[in-house]
Formats: sequence, structure tokens, C-alpha cells
Amino acid sequence: MSVSPYSSAALKRSALHFLTGKAVSGMLTLIILLLLVRVLTVEEYGIYVILVAGMELLLAVTSLGLPWTVARYLPEFRLRASGKMLAHFVWQAMALISLFLVIGILLLLWILPWLLSSMEFAQFTDVARLYLLMMLLEGLGRNIQDNALGPLLQQGWVQISLVVRNLTLLLLLGIMVTQGMVHLCQVVLAELAASALGAVLALCGLVRYLHKNCDLSKRDDWQPPAWSEMWSIARQMYFSHLIALIYSPQVFVFFVQRYLGVEAAALFGFLRSLFGQIFRYLPATLLFGLIRPKLVASYVNTGDMLELTRNANFVGKLSLFVLMPFLIFAWLVGDELLNFLSGDKFNQTGYYLAVFLLTLIPFSQHQILGAVAMISDKSHLSLWGATLSTLVLPLAYWLLEAGMGLWSFIIAINLSHMINNAVLVIGLIHSTAYRPDSVSFFKLAAAALVGFILVRQLEIPVNGWLDLLIMAVLASGSFLLTAYFIKPFQMEERSRLNRLLNRKIFAW
Repeated sequence: MSVSPYSSAALKRSALHFLTGKAVSGMLTLIILLLLVRVLTVEEYGIYVILVAGMELLLAVTSLGLPWTVARYLPEFRLRASGKMLAHFVWQAMALISLFLVIGILLLLWILPWLLSSMEFAQFTDVARLYLLMMLLEGLGRNIQDNALGPLLQQGWVQISLVVRNLTLLLLLGIMVTQGMVHLCQVVLAELAASALGAVLALCGLVRYLHKNCDLSKRDDWQPPAWSEMWSIARQMYFSHLIALIYSPQVFVFFVQRYLGVEAAALFGFLRSLFGQIFRYLPATLLFGLIRPKLVASYVNTGDMLELTRNANFVGKLSLFVLMPFLIFAWLVGDELLNFLSGDKFNQTGYYLAVFLLTLIPFSQHQILGAVAMISDKSHLSLWGATLSTLVLPLAYWLLEAGMGLWSFIIAINLSHMINNAVLVIGLIHSTAYRPDSVSFFKLAAAALVGFILVRQLEIPVNGWLDLLIMAVLASGSFLLTAYFIKPFQMEERSRLNRLLNRKIFAW
């Protein structure tokens, strides 16, 4: 009997590749982020932030919901389809996503002069056109990594392409720095070359995997779902995501630039980059690249909603467990940390970073809830949640008119995710057997609050990187100590963690 491609052994192997690659690529990404904020002027860094936000919006808008379709059905094809059917589905999905991306880039190229003129950035037209080419190559690479290799648990190839991409970019930037001043155009050229190399490696990995599995046999009792059925999930998830983009940090970058100026946009973009760095390494983020294929495969085989609920709660608690020390640290030394990381470019920012990072609590859980809704055929709940969350837009405008500045957008982002999560939780409780583990979530929040109060009482002055390191150790230690006594994880969950890590680490 053949071993399932989504077995525990396959999941562990993919997890090892994921964690190893993420550790390396994450460090490279952080170094690149800190290097760019130092070598570029505040104005050029602000423009770079706007270009990155524009790329993320373009990739989201042109996807037309196909990534959700692939995430839901690709594991099913891998388990039940023949090798030929699997390859046909993969290439068809990749071709459609890439086609829509190309159309979007061509439309953006057409309106680019008007768009830049309206934003008073006409002098950056050549750089923006060059960045469109970078968007194409980066989009193609992400398409293969996230929408093909990820659901197939091929994290080895995903991480190789990411590490090589980031390492190439860092080396090129390092060469530029040693030769003198670094400008935005040079940065875009370096990203262009790095993204092209990463995309080629990802494509090689996908071709190799499909060739290796070309002899798979189709299960006799299975028929491939019709595209009309698959598009129903894509349509609902896409429109909910499209609505959510209206109040997303990516869109707010443009509002900040319009109403508060390019320097405020640079600060907001830097905050968003730090936010993204932490978010990408939360266990909940693994749901999209690693855990979600496992959840889909298990639900397809058994249809057990209770098991899906246990897995979703487990991942949600694990994400909060990892996140809480970061939040304690940010609330203790957020101003000093932001000043240190930016090379003294962003001073006296108060609690911007700490409150922004609070968004990670509902945001990390939203990914899990959205996946549960999609897997259990309740995708319409995501659409309702996204629609009701638009209520934060008039609030953001009112706060902006009241002189709240960046706080207007940070508060709106937090509230939008809270509203979205509330709709998903209420809808899932009433229509499925899903039940959130509220007691354990409360215990994690209580452990973080107690840990923060304990370290706060020490009143340690922070004057450099060594003091920041000490505060990071104290923040983590105080939380772990409190969690040891409160025990937010159940005994069965602690056993699962120990089995996954092959170590008896979580004895408490």
C-alpha cells in the first residue's frame, strides 16, 4: 500500500524544509529590509513602500480567487487523480493565474502616467515601469511557490527558490553599497534579477515533481470536480478578499501618502514590513503553505468536522503562543526598537509599533477561520465578514479629520479584523460543529498580560542593542514562566507537539 503524500511523515519532512528555509530566508529578508531603510533616502524609501504595496494589490486583484481553488482541490487531485490529470490541472491553474497577471500589468502600464501624475510622482515614471517587469517575474514565482508547490507539500523547492532569491538580492545590494550611493532604480534592477532567478528555480521544482508522479493511477470511485463547482469557491473567497483589500494596510499606504505625505507613508510602510516579518513566522501562516493541505486532505478523506476543529484550535493557540512574547517586547520597548532598526530615521513614534502588532492577534486567527469556512463549504461567511468590516472606513476618515494621523489607519486595521473574525466565529458556530477554545485563548492573553506587568516593574533603561536583547529575553522568559503555571495547552496538544518535534519539550 502506497504511503499518502499527506502522511505525518510527509508533513514532518515538509515542515523541516519549511522551518530550515524560513529561518534562512527570514534572516536575509530582515537584513535586506534594514539595509534598504538605511541606504535609501526617506523619500525613495517611501516610494519603494508604495511600489511594494501596489505589487501586492495587483497580485491579489488579478488572482480572481484561483489560489483558493487550487488550495482546496489540488490535494484532492494529488490523492485521487492520475498523474496526467494532476499535471493538467496544475498547468491549467498556473496558466490562468499567470494570464490574468499579465493582463493586469498591461492595464497598469497603460494608466501608469495618469496614476503617477495624480500622486505627484511623475519623476519616478521610469522606475515604476521597470518595477512592473519585476512584478511580473515576482508574481510568476509566487504563483508557482504558493499555489502549486505549497499545496503539494514541496516546501524544499519553495524554500530553495526563496533563499536563492533573497541571497542574490542581498549580494547585489551589498555590491552597490560598496561602490557608493544606492538609489531606487538600482534596487529595482537588483530585485528584477533576483526574482527572475527565484522564479526559474521554482519552475524547475514543479516540473520535476510532476514528472516524478506522472505514473499515478486514478481512483475508480472518483471523478474530477467541474470547473463550475471549483469557481463557486473561488468566486466567494475572491470577492471577500477583494472587499477586505479596501481596508488593508496595502491600500492604507496610498491613503497615508495622500493625506499625510510620503514621509508618513515611509514610516507606515516600515511598520507594515516589521508586521509582515513577524506574521510570516507565526504557526498560523504555515496553514497556507504547510498545514492547510494537510487539513484539506484529512477533511476530504473523513469529513470529520470535530477533527478539523481540534486542528484549527491547536494551530490558533500555537500561533498566539509564539506571538505573545513579541507583543510584550513591543509594548515594553517599541519606540526604542523602531528607532534602532530604522537607523534613527523614525524617532519618537510612541506606541505605533506595539498597537500595529496587536493586529496580529485577530489577523493570525482570521487565516485559520477563513480556512475552516472554505474547507467546510461555508465560504459565504468570509464574504459577509469582509463586507461588514468596511464599516471601519468612515471611522478611519473621522479619526483622520480629528487629527489622529497614523492612529486613524492603525485603529481601523485592528477593528476590521475583529469584526471579520466575529462574523466567522458566529457563523461557524451556528452552521457547523466548530467551537473555538475560548478558555485556552483567554489563558494565553492572561499569561501575556502578567508577563508584561512583571517585566514593566523592573524599569530597565534601554540605550542600545544589548539592552534590547536583555528586554527580549525577559519578555520571553516572563511569558513562558507564566504560561507554565497557567497551562494554555491541553495534555493531548502537548503530546502532539512532542511527537511532532520528536522531543519531550512541552512537558507542561
